[in-house]
This record gives sequence, structure tokens and C-alpha cells, in this order.
Amino acid sequence: MGGRRPAITVGAVMLAILLASFVAGCGNAGQGQTQQAPMQQDEAGNFVLYVSNQSFAINPVDITVLIDGREAVRADFDVAGPSGPPQHNWVKHQFSLAPGTHKLTVTSKKGGAVLEQDFEITGKDWAVINYWYYPEGVTKGTPTPRHFTFQIQDTPIAFM
Repeated sequence: MGGRRPAITVGAVMLAILLASFVAGCGNAGQGQTQQAPMQQDEAGNFVLYVSNQSFAINPVDITVLIDGREAVRADFDVAGPSGPPQHNWVKHQFSLAPGTHKLTVTSKKGGAVLEQDFEITGKDWAVINYWYYPEGVTKGTPTPRHFTFQIQDTPIAFM
């Protein structure tokens, strides 16, 4: 029973490797893809963004801000600033954005909240993102679910 073995060419081996790589890549869609570089802050930028934790219940809270799918902010935010009173700690970030519509995504794993919202850049704009959470019976005041708020305007934001 000494049958002939088929001849295997270099081309056939290369084709098999190429197909195997393609199939393996399809099974890992979304994995290992290079992410866009984080946004760079620009002190002369036309978009001024303040971010704050307004919750005593989760302190600090992790907040990640994406603009058009690019990471703009990733940090832990304390409810009190290093030298200011509690809940009056807005951290400034400034970016250059093209005029037009942009997509904002704000997330917090520890805080259990997500906000997705489109916003419009018309010139120079100021915005603020706040994280809120007041559980019932733990803090004074009205219970407030875990959530973010986003406000944008074409004039500087006045903080108390």
C-alpha cells in the first residue's frame, strides 16, 4: 500500500498560512486593533471642558471622556479639591475641535454611569461634565441616581 504522497509546493504552504491568518483575524474582530491616540490638550483650544465629581457617596470616582471616539480625559476625581470646599472641584481641560457636530461619551465603571450625547462646536465653547449620585439614606437631601450631566455654552461658565 505504498501510495504516492501529493507534492506540496511552497505556494500551497504560503496560501495555507495566509488563509489561517485571515481566519484567525476574523475571530478576533475588535481585539488587538490599534486605538487612536489620546487627544492632546491645547491651552489655546476652542473647547474648554470642566469635569467634576459631585458625589460624596463614591469618592473618588473614575471618569473617562471620549470625544469622537478619542480619549480626552481619564482620571479619578475627588469630590473635594486639594484646597477648595467639597463639591467645588472642577478640573479644566482644553482642546482644539473643528466646528461642527461631535460625539461625547462619558463613562465611569466605579460610578456605574454612562452618558452619550452629540454636541455642536460653533466657535469657542465652554462645557461642564458633572457626576452625580446620592443614595437613599446615606446622604442628606433627595436621593439621586448615578448619572452624568453635560452642559455646553458659548460663554465662560461661572462657578460658585
